[in-house]
Amino acid sequence: MKIDIWSDVICPFCTIGKRKLELALAQTGINADIEWHSFELNPHAPPSYGMPLPGVLHTLYGMDEDYALGVLAHEEAAARAVGLEFRWRDAKPGNTFDAHRLLHLGKSVGLGGVVKDRFLRAYFSEGQEIGNPAVLRVLAQEAGLEAAAIDEVLASAARRSWASAACRISSSTARWRLPGRRTSPNLSASCKRDKTRTPAARLATAAAAHCHECGQALDGAQRAGLSLSRFLSARHCRYRLAAYRRRRPP
Repeated sequence: MKIDIWSDVICPFCTIGKRKLELALAQTGINADIEWHSFELNPHAPPSYGMPLPGVLHTLYGMDEDYALGVLAHEEAAARAVGLEFRWRDAKPGNTFDAHRLLHLGKSVGLGGVVKDRFLRAYFSEGQEIGNPAVLRVLAQEAGLEAAAIDEVLASAARRSWASAACRISSSTARWRLPGRRTSPNLSASCKRDKTRTPAARLATAAAAHCHECGQALDGAQRAGLSLSRFLSARHCRYRLAAYRRRRPP
């Protein structure tokens, strides 16, 4: 089964969904060919926001402090439930374009998954500044990439050899950035056989008994099919957030 994953390295729901997918694959014994694709939560983000995550959520989504703290607490608990550590108090979000370019480099030499894991751990568990090229250079080397290749990528935004990677990042982001959508679709799976008996359907049921954003139970029997995005992107939670924004006084 082929699984395509669109995600950003600073998206908590992406990393939680990734772990759920890994657990589901182990539980079901399904062999999956996973391909990572780039998605930027905020293509116009500065290298560093220079503020704690609650302030970033207020700036980007209009959340007040209590609501933002509640969201972050739930994300922290959801990550812990699947064996991950989300130290949001130490997190340093920023622009992830360079991180995605290095992910494409890793992918080109068979280290895409290793680089992805290193970046996720650095941001969520170690409080490293994911928008800082110097930090990314060290992390990419730790993941096994050659220093010379890393430097070429980071120093050559306009060079032909990496222009295609930049285009892939931008086009992947544009593909999913529809009106009102502010987060990535995370995962999708494809299979040409009967939807009710496909590995994708069994995997979806195993991977997402609950929405990892608000904890709401999901009906796997109704939603199981070719797409995992309905399970792991918490789309209904976006509607909740939109309703929250409408309730707020101007």
